[in-house]
Amino acid sequence: MMNDMKKRSGKLILVIMGLTVCIAGLFWGLYATYQRQQEIERQLEMYRDMELVLEEKKDSILSEAEPVITSDTVVERLNSLGELVTVEYLYTNADKYENQNQVSVHKWSINLPFTTKSFLLAYDGRIKAGVDLKDIRIEVEEKSRRVTVILPKSKITSHEIFEDNIRVFDERDSVFNKITIENYNDFVASQKDSMEQRAIELGLLSSADNNAKNVVRTFLALIPGMDTYALTVK
Repeated sequence: MMNDMKKRSGKLILVIMGLTVCIAGLFWGLYATYQRQQEIERQLEMYRDMELVLEEKKDSILSEAEPVITSDTVVERLNSLGELVTVEYLYTNADKYENQNQVSVHKWSINLPFTTKSFLLAYDGRIKAGVDLKDIRIEVEEKSRRVTVILPKSKITSHEIFEDNIRVFDERDSVFNKITIENYNDFVASQKDSMEQRAIELGLLSSADNNAKNVVRTFLALIPGMDTYALTVK
């Protein structure tokens, strides 16, 4: 009887010890897992802090590396162009000159017979139009990194009639009213005015405006760092 009880007590003790070991192992495993999780979270937090520091340094480096463009920089570049001719209009024209002596009677002017002089003039010419870059306006917004260039309106910069190609036809005059060199010169000068007006009506100045914007935009885009700005030319 006593032996049976001893045997049962021994088995119970072994069972209890086994359970104790299992429970201890379980708690130790849970504790180790908790410790690893804490360590992982600490490492993740450290990585996040490092990322923030690196991001701040990156922004600082980029900010220092970005070039600064001022209005003086743009003006200096554009002044090198001087007067910007963007359109060249070549033409051929012919027109008739006619004049007759007159006499005034009270409030009327009467043409005198046999005093008519005339000629037909054919000629080639060239009209140039562009903008004077000395009159530009420049606005630079550093915070938003914007550069705005406002060009003046285009104008006719030169007009020449090629004297070597002037052709005179059908000259007629009279002994009382001879054709003079002044007649030719005055007629050519008046033709310049009419041809300029015709060229403007055909869109000479509007084409010069558009071409000037494209040329200036392309030219300023070559400035180092301009690609970091929003460039507007109008």
